[in-house]
Amino acid sequence: MTWPILYAVIFLLAFGLSAALCALARRVGLRVGLMDRPSGRKAHAQPVAVTGGWGFFSTFLLLVLAGSLLAGPVAGLLPPGWDEVRRYMANIAGVRTEILAVLAGATLLFALGAIDDVRPLGPRLKLTVQVLAVLPLLLAGITVRGFLPLPLGWLLSLFWIVLLTNSFNLLDNMDGLSATIALVICAVLSVAALQGGERWLPALFLCLAGALAGFLCYNFHPATIFMGDAGSLVLGYLMGVFSILVTYYEPSPAIPTGLPILMPLAIMGVPLFDTLSVIFIRWRTRRPILQGDRNHFSHRLLAMGFSVRQAAVAIALLTAATGLLALPLRRLAPGPALLHLLALGLLFAVIIMLEIAGRRGAMPGTRADHAPNPPAPEHAALQPGRPDASG
Repeated sequence: MTWPILYAVIFLLAFGLSAALCALARRVGLRVGLMDRPSGRKAHAQPVAVTGGWGFFSTFLLLVLAGSLLAGPVAGLLPPGWDEVRRYMANIAGVRTEILAVLAGATLLFALGAIDDVRPLGPRLKLTVQVLAVLPLLLAGITVRGFLPLPLGWLLSLFWIVLLTNSFNLLDNMDGLSATIALVICAVLSVAALQGGERWLPALFLCLAGALAGFLCYNFHPATIFMGDAGSLVLGYLMGVFSILVTYYEPSPAIPTGLPILMPLAIMGVPLFDTLSVIFIRWRTRRPILQGDRNHFSHRLLAMGFSVRQAAVAIALLTAATGLLALPLRRLAPGPALLHLLALGLLFAVIIMLEIAGRRGAMPGTRADHAPNPPAPEHAALQPGRPDASG
């Protein structure tokens, strides 16, 4: 029971600290003018601070740094019966380089997003900094492993992390959506890490999950604080890094197929689907890729009559479903594993059907388009800060 107690303490500590720091960040943002003012198609009636990322990332940064630096001394204070925890904490110095690499890249992207929240930056500069943020990881040996030679592993790691960084930036288009999905993914990755025999990775993931839970106290609809680009960029980056840190497959009799290598695609499937579908629609209609619109999956659900809260929860539940279906792939024989993949495919088929149905509901000439008083949630869908979080 020692590990569950430790994980619960980490989550609750991060939750409490994040709730306090996000409240402070909200007051500071409003005082210094770092906020989103209502105008045009924005739904909120009052200025809202865009400093939520400051609150939850500061929490994550402080706790992870404290844990990596103080784990050794604290290990000696643990009571009897905590021998395994004590051993892991005493050896935390062995992964300190990797921890610092993750924090260095995250801090760089946080700084990029913070500047972009004050003065919007161009896409080329943002992409360049995103690439630079991955370099500390490669130098520390944090790359996609397996059957790929090292150069291809580096390239795949770079592509994966940059893709997820921008996916969560795009996903930040509705109150509570991006943070809720990230929290669910942290929980699923924690279970995946435990399946692989890891003990310190769930502590890292649950630290961020707790920080996001504290932030959601103010960000769930109706939001009183937004994460801003400072939050969404660093969140996507951490999701990409976390998914790489977990070991999904190692050749052994206990893992009868190589299908577990598909687990990160399934766990991240919903945000990736949203990103790729939006990019495809914009490309097909010959509109700029980075121009905001209402083609996200969340907007489709709102067009079908979902409230903002219902849409956020529904997408989070779909994320949990795809992640939970992926977890058993480690232990399943080829036949049952293929059935799980078929179930995943059918689940994404349902998502595509919902996407199509929502698109029809938003088309000109439909009842939703000609309603005399369109429901407020449809307009509240957009992250009230900009047409789209893509910058």
